[in-house]
Amino acid sequence: MIKYCIFDLDGTLLDTLPTIKHHLNKTLKDYGLSEVGDSETKRYIGDGAYQLIFRAFSEQGVTEEKTVARALAEYKAAYDANPYYLTKIYDGITDALDALLTRGIRLAVLSNKPDAATRSVISHFLAGKFALVRGGTDGIPLKPNREAPLAVAKELGASVGECAFIGDTSVDILTGKNMCAALTVGVSWGFRDKEELISAGADVIASHPSELIEILEAVK
Repeated sequence: MIKYCIFDLDGTLLDTLPTIKHHLNKTLKDYGLSEVGDSETKRYIGDGAYQLIFRAFSEQGVTEEKTVARALAEYKAAYDANPYYLTKIYDGITDALDALLTRGIRLAVLSNKPDAATRSVISHFLAGKFALVRGGTDGIPLKPNREAPLAVAKELGASVGECAFIGDTSVDILTGKNMCAALTVGVSWGFRDKEELISAGADVIASHPSELIEILEAVK
């Protein structure tokens, strides 16, 4: 039986693509580089802010470490100063979370987004829903490494056999597999397509948040 759900953030709970693209493009423009669209931004997302900036800059021929590090610091500062701009909760997420809570399931967030921004947006958009919220922190490997999700499970008092990991990218599916979660759920409303989630080994695909209750209750 699933007693705990650990959720990814970007592309799973919140549609942050316009926000990320806005701050990324501001950073690119500041360095005289071309702006990018939704499809490029989606490809860059998933492995933390450093990889976002590195991928965006390197595709335009900028790989110098000091430049990328400086751009990353500027991107993070701009994002932290205005993390809510253009962000929206996906339709059906609030109802789905409330339904899970009503059934006694404890909820957590584990994101590769920097920790300060992760906590800030959850507090703003989904306050009171989660027992634990964690973002990327210096010294702790990002998803899909198993260290962070196992630490989240331990802090929740959960065994991995009671946990579902839910996310929208192959990184999230691999995270669930690496932590040996009882169930790894791919969501198709986010930043990657269904085929990526299946290829990564998702146990099941949810096409709308309303499907999560039925999916979780099917696990015995």
